[in-house]
Amino acid sequence: MNPQGFMNDKFTIDELIKRSWNLRDSTAFINFFDFIAKFHHYSRFNTMLVYIQNEAVTFFGGVSYWKKKFNRKVKEDARPYVILAPMSPVMLVYDVFDTQGEDSPEEFLEKGLGRKPFEVRGNISPIVFDSAIEKAYLWGIPVNYKPLSYFNAGYITTVMRGKLEIFLKEGMSIEQNFTILLHELAHLLLGHTGHRVLMNLKSQKRFVLPEKRDLSRTAEELEAETVSYLISSKFGLETRSAEYIAGSIKDEKDLMRFSYETVIKVADKIENMFLKSFYTLRR
Repeated sequence: MNPQGFMNDKFTIDELIKRSWNLRDSTAFINFFDFIAKFHHYSRFNTMLVYIQNEAVTFFGGVSYWKKKFNRKVKEDARPYVILAPMSPVMLVYDVFDTQGEDSPEEFLEKGLGRKPFEVRGNISPIVFDSAIEKAYLWGIPVNYKPLSYFNAGYITTVMRGKLEIFLKEGMSIEQNFTILLHELAHLLLGHTGHRVLMNLKSQKRFVLPEKRDLSRTAEELEAETVSYLISSKFGLETRSAEYIAGSIKDEKDLMRFSYETVIKVADKIENMFLKSFYTLRR
């Protein structure tokens, strides 16, 4: 990488982080978390019980909770989830997508949150996305789709889970899935997942991944999203990276371990490994 290109990317990252930090004091950002806070009414143990039953659940509550709090009615064919209840053995709760009211569940969430999650503006060719998926398979990284919760657009398995695999959310646009794929590949190539070696199934070329560093989960998300942002921007895609990062950063200390050099090198590596035939560096 030439020095001038490095500096251009560094300025881009500086602007992204600055916008993210400034967003934390905005009315929209505060309203977003105020809305989410309305659903912190069950214990962590009960939340775990619900997600064991269905990991795609978004927000959940009992019949009276939905009626009194939001004037929403639980559908007759709604799937119930069992949690523990005080003064009685169990109680039943229901996901927002099994309720009905003046607004559809999607409209209800978008109004409450003030935004659409994972919104991406712009377009890419399906050929670009499909090629990136194929290249991932060649490097031993299968990419599959599954239903995920409203706030989860995808994830990559860690070394503790055994098989290396990326999951993307069903029903997303190509552009949304592309940015999420970049985010998860960034986690891998940044060393966040704990994997050590990738092997190209076609050429037998080996790629040694960096060792996992002592980073907080917040710092890892900041690095991965910044990589995704750098590449997405060069494809003409506008993402909500600033909002995502603003929601991740809890303290200025989260920025202390951030490495410009590592992030930019990983962005270049992803371009070369998965997007080389479609992407020309504009420096």
